[in-house]
Amino acid sequence: MNKYTVMAAGLVLSLGLVAGCGSSDGEEPAGAPKNNGSAGSGGAAGSGGGAAPQGPAYGGPAVPGLAAKAAWSLAGANANAIDLGDTFLFVKDAEGAYALGEKYGTDDPIDGSVGTLHFSNDPEPVTLEFRDVKTGEVRKTLKVTTDRVAATTWHDGVRAVAVFAGATTESDGLSAEKTTTTVTVYGSDGTELGKAQREGDKFHVAEGHVIEQDGDESLKLTPIDGGAARKVTCTGQLASCSYDPRSNQIDGSQAHAPLITGKYAFHVENASNYENKPEQLVMTELATGKKVWSTADVTPPAGVELTDGKRTTGNLRVMEVRDGKILTAWGVSALSPDTWVTATYDLASGKQLGGSTTYSYADSPHDTVDMEGRSVLSPDRTLAAAETKDGTAVWQPADGKEVWKQKEEENAMQPLRFSPGGVLYGVTKEDQFSETVYLAVDGRTKKVLAKSLPEEYVPLFSRSGYGYMSTEKGFFVFPPAG
Repeated sequence: MNKYTVMAAGLVLSLGLVAGCGSSDGEEPAGAPKNNGSAGSGGAAGSGGGAAPQGPAYGGPAVPGLAAKAAWSLAGANANAIDLGDTFLFVKDAEGAYALGEKYGTDDPIDGSVGTLHFSNDPEPVTLEFRDVKTGEVRKTLKVTTDRVAATTWHDGVRAVAVFAGATTESDGLSAEKTTTTVTVYGSDGTELGKAQREGDKFHVAEGHVIEQDGDESLKLTPIDGGAARKVTCTGQLASCSYDPRSNQIDGSQAHAPLITGKYAFHVENASNYENKPEQLVMTELATGKKVWSTADVTPPAGVELTDGKRTTGNLRVMEVRDGKILTAWGVSALSPDTWVTATYDLASGKQLGGSTTYSYADSPHDTVDMEGRSVLSPDRTLAAAETKDGTAVWQPADGKEVWKQKEEENAMQPLRFSPGGVLYGVTKEDQFSETVYLAVDGRTKKVLAKSLPEEYVPLFSRSGYGYMSTEKGFFVFPPAG
């Protein structure tokens, strides 16, 4: 079977093909191939209610934002998991070894979390193990036959896991080879949320929908749990409209926004470099297609260059829709392609809330994801960090007030993520020839809390507020500090 091109995104996430799902007593064929990359087994397993694991003691450096002592750990070098909010999903192969969640392609999520946890060229039996984030206790196990297990999201951004099943019918000499793909989505407690089947293997899964390209200018969105399909179409001369699973965004030519966000979906008007009009982002009701909000109907923030009342550039981004507010970033002008103005708008009235901030973003030809105009947001959304040409700048999305920014003479830091308590983790280098250094700084004061952290000890954070890391010693989970 050929390598697969199916992906699913979670806040942005890659997926692929998989084989049919079974129950917790499904068969495990003898001699099945092993998962690509696995770690030694550890901890309890069962149909649910297992004891907390007795993993290794943590012996790494103190990590700002986390308690000194791990809440629990799991043995297995570089064992990894999918964060489902209140549970972690681990995958064990037929021999009991944990999957590593290695990078399997170019569609991994940009936040550093696991996208694809298990991957194999052909279907094989594995065990899905759902563990409580805070205690490590096994809540449920499921035996499935699959060639890929990956993170995704259900409706309203609820984290979920997708298990794919691929079956190929070979050519009889006249007919073409045929591939059928089944995807089953499970919630954080192991409950099946929905199942869908498609011919071929070129589709994505996110927000409880199958996402398929439908011509150059349209995307087809089909609810996995039933309901009418919706087509999202970008307009403009020679319009191009695509979906990026790494960031869960719809892309026109210069405009970017979440494809699906809660009960809404975005499309792009004037989505072409051949148009004289600037691109506009339009938000509609996901179910009906009725327009709810558009950048064409609001006043661009101060600092955006206008000619005859129109923007001179199509550079535009919606970063988030949350609690009736829309966080945006606008290109300043056609002559300043790296400079952006951020602003928040009220969804109901269309009025700008608070002030705005202007940054010249770092421009790197090595970026594989369009990062300009994007910010890293704290879990409580009170802080945002942007990578500018001088390094990191931190601001408040609510009122646009800048908290701090780096100076030109400092070592420029690229922000990675915030802890729930406001610790900002980032990466820096003294020059292009020096080694990469991982830092932790106070998000509000700029005070360096830790420098030269080993990369494997830079934590990710569950929606529960707990921090976790996959190291050569095992998988460690920490409560927040204080």
